[in-house]
Amino acid sequence: MDFGNKNILIISPESWEHIFVSKHHYAVHLAKKSNRVFFLNPPSGKFGYEETEFDNVYSIQYRGFLKGLRFLPSFLQKIIIRKKIKYLQNQLKANFDIIWSFDNSVFFDFSSLSKNVFCISHIVDLNQDFNTKIAARTADLCIGVNQKIVNRLRKHNSNTILIPHGVQIFGNKFDEIDLAGKNRIKAIYMGNLSMPHIDWELLLQIVLTHPFVDFILIGGGKNTNSNTVKSNVLEKSNVFLTGKISADKIPSYLKKSDILLSIYDETYATNYATPHKMMEYFSSGKMIISTWISEYEQQFKEGIILMTKNQNEFLRKFNLVVENLEEWNSSDKILKRQNFASKFTYDMQIEKIEKLLP
Repeated sequence: MDFGNKNILIISPESWEHIFVSKHHYAVHLAKKSNRVFFLNPPSGKFGYEETEFDNVYSIQYRGFLKGLRFLPSFLQKIIIRKKIKYLQNQLKANFDIIWSFDNSVFFDFSSLSKNVFCISHIVDLNQDFNTKIAARTADLCIGVNQKIVNRLRKHNSNTILIPHGVQIFGNKFDEIDLAGKNRIKAIYMGNLSMPHIDWELLLQIVLTHPFVDFILIGGGKNTNSNTVKSNVLEKSNVFLTGKISADKIPSYLKKSDILLSIYDETYATNYATPHKMMEYFSSGKMIISTWISEYEQQFKEGIILMTKNQNEFLRKFNLVVENLEEWNSSDKILKRQNFASKFTYDMQIEKIEKLLP
C-alpha cells in the first residue's frame, strides 16, 4: 500500500483554523498525492463538513463522545468508537483506508476498527499522553517527533519510528513584505501568543534593552487577560503584531528578518516536544536564538543556532548577535541552515512513513 488514491482521516487536537502546524501540513501534502483527506477537528456540538482552500482536503466537525468513555469496559469503548467511525463514513460517503491520529484522547482503541484500515498514532507533544498504552498497542504504526516520545510509544509497540517535525519548502517564491517599525534590525517571534510557556519576562528584558531593534510577533492570541508582563511587552513602541498569517506567507516574513526567536520557560520541555516553527526558521536561513532545545544540540555545536539555558545567557547572546549580524547571517551560515532543513520536507517525511505501509 502507498499514499495514493486513499481516503485518509486525520484526527487532530487543533482545529483547521489554528495556525498551521504538522497536522495541517500533512493533510495538505497527502492531498497532493491524489488522496481525499478528511481533517477531523476537536469535538464540537454538531456535525458538519466543508471543503477547505486546498483541493481534496475537507474540514470535519463532529459531536464527540460521551464523557468518561475511557472509564467504560473495553467492549463498550470499542462499540462506541466503531459506531462513531461508521457514522462519519456514512455522512462523508467514504470508507477510510487510513486513520492518522495526532490525538490519543479520542478514537484511542484502534482494535475497534476494521483490519482493512491502517492506523497510525502520531504524537508530537509530550503532554499528549491520555490513553497512550491502548492507542500505541492497537495502532499499526506509531510515530514520535523526538526520542522521549518514541521511547514512550515503543514500550507498547515495537513498530515505532522517529520522524521529526517536517518543513514546507517554498523555493524562491516570496511576496514583497514590509516589516513594521523604523529600526534597521528586525527580530521575529512566530507562534501562538496565548501559549502558556512563552517566557514573556525574558522577552520584555530583550525589548527594553534593545530599543533600536524592531520585534515582530507573528501569530494569534494577543489577548493579555491577567498577564501584566505580556501586556507590557505588547505596549512597547518597538513591538509589532501581525496577527495570524497564512502558512504560504510565513517564508516571506522570515526572509525579511535578521534574527528569529524561540523563547520558552523551563516548563516547556516537560509538556511539549520541539517547537514546530524551528524547521521553518532553519529553512529561512536566518539566525536563530532559542532557549535550550536538546534536539538541536548538534546544530548548536556547528554554530548555526545559538541556544541558552538561562535568561542572562540569552541576553548576552542576543547582544552578541546584534553586534555581529553580518557574521551570523553570512551566506555560508544561511546555506548550512537551509541545507539542514531541506532534509526534513513533508514530502520526504511522508516517503519515510510510506515505506512502512504493508
